Amino acid sequence: MKPTTAILSISAFAITALAIVEAGRLHPAAFAGTGSMGVGGFTMITSSTGKGPDEAPYETLYILDNRGEMLYVYGIESATDRRLALRAGASLPTLFRAARGG
Repeated sequence: MKPTTAILSISAFAITALAIVEAGRLHPAAFAGTGSMGVGGFTMITSSTGKGPDEAPYETLYILDNRGEMLYVYGIESATDRRLALRAGASLPTLFRAARGG
């Protein structure tokens, strides 16, 4: 084997091993920030609000009613009251018209 091929092979092995070791140090959290589901004409998506503790941040729930063409936004009002409250609701055609400047 040529010295350059050996060096390249060892470098590739070292980079792969380093990537595996570093990936093992990550502690991914199971938040629903990217979760979505579509059931019966509804799609639900959550996103972090940036508030709350790092280990369990508060999230906002967006619900798209595909049949009624409505968007509903729910959130938690305070840390002591963990109930969801409706923050906003809007017609999707109206939102899209406003986004287009009409």
